[in-house]
Amino acid sequence: METKYILIAIITALCIIGLFQLVNEGEGYPEYHLSVGKIADFELVAPFDFQILKSDEQLQEEYAQALRKADKPYTFSPDIEFEAYRNLDQLFNYIWEARENPNPESVILKAREEGFQLENIYSLLHANEDMINSLYNSVRNILTELYKVGIYQGITGDSVLVVTPTGNKKFPRTRYFEVEEAKRLMKSRMGPMAQNLLLENNLNKLVMPNLVVDAVQYAKLQEEIKKQINPVAGMVLQNEIIIRKNQRITEEDINKINSLVREYKARGERRTSLMKWLSFMGLLIYILACLFAFNLYYWHTPYRETYGNNGTYILNLGFVLSVLMTIITCKMLNLNASLIPLVMFSVTVAIIIGFDFAIIYSIFSILMITPFANWDAFNLALLLTSILLLLSLMRNFKSRHDFLRIGVYFFLILNILSYALGMVSYSGNDLGEKFQSLLQNTGYSLISIIIAILGAMGLVRYFERKLHRATKQVLLELQDFNHPLLKRLATNAAGTYHHSLIVGNLAEQAAAAIGANPLLARVGSYYHDIGKSVHPELFTENNEDSSEFHDKYTPEESADIIRDHIKEGVVLAQKYHLPQPVIDIINQHHGTSYIRFFLDAAQRKGEVTDLSAFRYPGPLPQTKEAALVMLADIVESTIKSKKDVTEEEIEKILDDTIQRLIREGQFNEAPITLKDLAKAKEVMLPILAGIYRKRIEYPEEISP
Repeated sequence: METKYILIAIITALCIIGLFQLVNEGEGYPEYHLSVGKIADFELVAPFDFQILKSDEQLQEEYAQALRKADKPYTFSPDIEFEAYRNLDQLFNYIWEARENPNPESVILKAREEGFQLENIYSLLHANEDMINSLYNSVRNILTELYKVGIYQGITGDSVLVVTPTGNKKFPRTRYFEVEEAKRLMKSRMGPMAQNLLLENNLNKLVMPNLVVDAVQYAKLQEEIKKQINPVAGMVLQNEIIIRKNQRITEEDINKINSLVREYKARGERRTSLMKWLSFMGLLIYILACLFAFNLYYWHTPYRETYGNNGTYILNLGFVLSVLMTIITCKMLNLNASLIPLVMFSVTVAIIIGFDFAIIYSIFSILMITPFANWDAFNLALLLTSILLLLSLMRNFKSRHDFLRIGVYFFLILNILSYALGMVSYSGNDLGEKFQSLLQNTGYSLISIIIAILGAMGLVRYFERKLHRATKQVLLELQDFNHPLLKRLATNAAGTYHHSLIVGNLAEQAAAAIGANPLLARVGSYYHDIGKSVHPELFTENNEDSSEFHDKYTPEESADIIRDHIKEGVVLAQKYHLPQPVIDIINQHHGTSYIRFFLDAAQRKGEVTDLSAFRYPGPLPQTKEAALVMLADIVESTIKSKKDVTEEEIEKILDDTIQRLIREGQFNEAPITLKDLAKAKEVMLPILAGIYRKRIEYPEEISP
């Protein structure tokens, strides 16, 4: 294997490794995308002992329960008492302001905006100042007594844990006033005039709980409770089954899986740089081994000679794209590996290159994407089996380009296998539950297959043109008489066009008889003389007076002009992107034979100085199809040049032509045998006899 092939394998491996490192963020641990209630499509066994960690929800619930049971530390807040006195001052300020204002309602409205109620203070507006001051002092004294004892709200226990300078102590809850209790006590100790002042809104601003939770002590309590909660719910031992295939996933299963992933991550973080490097190198060696094996196989196939370096680049790029599709399917969309649209590349390779090669390519593709699919052997085996069955069925398709049929077959194969294996391995009792899971995968598979088939259609179309492949679909399109080149030939060179149709019929039937490609032989025949459409007047079949043109030139110059129709035909074929096998037939259909008409003319004049000036440049026919087109072309032209021929004469022309071509070595490089040529003659003879045999001359019609 050449160095450049090794370099391509190394570059491809580095691209794939780069994707692996990017997706796994360098951690190297698997991920399991499952949810509660989903049916597991694989079995997971513990690779080592690990602790079952409680979920965040479980930890929060335990923490909340412990916190509710714990005694909260309370303290007396001087800020609350200060705020109450400030509100009391503000309340009486409004009273003084209303006494001095000729419009006390404006003050009442202003106070209401601040949350105070002064609707019942009209009796205070006419009271003397000493009475108002006495009322203020009474309210303040009562508040002082209440706040000195303590006011609480929301405490339900029998005791209250209070933070004191000497430490935290518990006191009976009845020792303190509850907010509503303090309000009632305050109202009961005030006179009738104060009752008008102590409305509900005003009481809310004066009587507030000053026995509040101590923030600092409470934070310490929370931290202590968190430390006391055990995050471990149990242990999973090595080789213990974590989840069973086809069983419903429970919340406990999710905890175990999450704990396993965390343990993987923790072990990865604890790994030394040497171990991480060895892990990276192990994966690189695995991918390189797969790529080297594939490229070595490709090196020893005939496809390398056909497609060369372009084929190597494209096939290795296909591996990278397969990995990318696996990342999207398994990592981003969280779907199982059987839904990877890998069949896109398998179908493309089967149509463009061949079915046997597509089988090998599919196997190596599966090996390449395995690390990206969490080593999901079951679903990858299901995917590979479905692809191989599809490729086996495609061998019998009349048209390999029947993409709708390909898609339907693959959909049926994949889902029938999935249903069958799913039911075989299902050990539950709820069939409805199982079918629901299978139907969900069926929907996903439909989307995946549609994407794959559309992708295959685009890839096949592109590479047929890019690689100049003579696939059946391309050849069928080329034999359409509306093709620009055939229309040009029919318009500019009608004689050559008719000649090409007959040659096509002869070559097709002969190819079918000897096991060659009949369609390629027909299409190659249609286009073999397309170069004559450039200067059709130079050729006798298009212009009976072509000799007048050639009389102006020497035989050697005329031979050179005639020889140019091959070069011009190749130029036209390349311009219209004809597949390479058709171009080869155009280039090879005369081989290195002599341009006999002008050679004979030169010999009669004694002007032959160089025989090569009267020969076609070659190359010799390289395929059976090119050899048959050469034979049919010469035989048809020879017979047409004669006025009347019998079947015996046609047979003699066939025998003489075959013997001459063999003598000249025109078939030396084509894989065609004498037996093949005998069969070709046997098939061509009745066709030529039917076209050129002498017919009975009909008498002229006599008028009655």
